[in-house]
Amino acid sequence: MLVVLLARGLTLPGAIDGISFYLYPDPKRLVDPQVWMDAGAQVLFSFGICQGSLTALGSYNQYNNDCYKDTFVLCLVNGASSFVAGFAIFSVLGFMSYEQGVPISEVAASGPGLAFIAYPRAMAMMPFPQLWSICFFVMVILLGADTQFVSLECLMTSVTDMFPTVFRRAYRRELLLLCLCTICFFLGLLLVTEVRTCVFTMNKSGKKWAK
Repeated sequence: MLVVLLARGLTLPGAIDGISFYLYPDPKRLVDPQVWMDAGAQVLFSFGICQGSLTALGSYNQYNNDCYKDTFVLCLVNGASSFVAGFAIFSVLGFMSYEQGVPISEVAASGPGLAFIAYPRAMAMMPFPQLWSICFFVMVILLGADTQFVSLECLMTSVTDMFPTVFRRAYRRELLLLCLCTICFFLGLLLVTEVRTCVFTMNKSGKKWAK
């Protein structure tokens, strides 16, 4: 899906300006502490460091597995996918800047504003906007679902290893998974209320400082 959006974004007018903005950063920003905080947060979030997910997934490997090779491949794939995603995003932002006649820095919102405001607005400016909007939000849903799978597996593995005689019996692991999914579902209902922005910001900021 990311490759499809990238291919479409590169064919839009103004895409070159967006890519130039992406590839030629402002060196003066390197002295801004917020830039380093955001960069560190991006690395921690993208790799899931300190969340236990990598440890939980790694526990299923064989004892003699080459963990150094896995680490190298993981870093390479994650960095490459993030780099390619930047082309897909900024090519569309360049198109959005071209259509509105404003600098790219003004349309390049960050955080949820980029995913749910700026990018969908750019989709609406394209031919067949419904098709591209569906593709984009399907990608967002799949990314979110994949993250939830890993997070739940981390919690499931931890609880099962703590109480192996209880949860490794027939259907008890499935019942635990059902209970955890139910709890997460009701907690997630907060994100469809008026306090969703506050909850999102508190969760993001709290994870930054915790890590």
